[in-house]
Amino acid sequence: MLAVLKTAYQLKHAKGGRKPKLSLEDLLMATLHYVREYRTYEEIAADFGIHESNLLRRSQWVEVTLVQSGVTISRTPLSSEDTVMIIDATEV
Repeated sequence: MLAVLKTAYQLKHAKGGRKPKLSLEDLLMATLHYVREYRTYEEIAADFGIHESNLLRRSQWVEVTLVQSGVTISRTPLSSEDTVMIIDATEV
């Protein structure tokens, strides 16, 4: 996951720019805290020492980047096959 984020970050900031307060490792960890532990962005931002809006914007970038590359961060893996279940709920 970290390699995907580093590649995407280098492409996005190829011309340079300001150094982020939160490293990519910490940003990935904060995003995983949000996804896995269901904590609020306010709590996570306080733990990492950044503003909530900054964490929200950057976490969304992490989620979008990982989904576009095919990496899942959910508890259940994504499957390529669709499972269909039919339930007959008619009364006799």
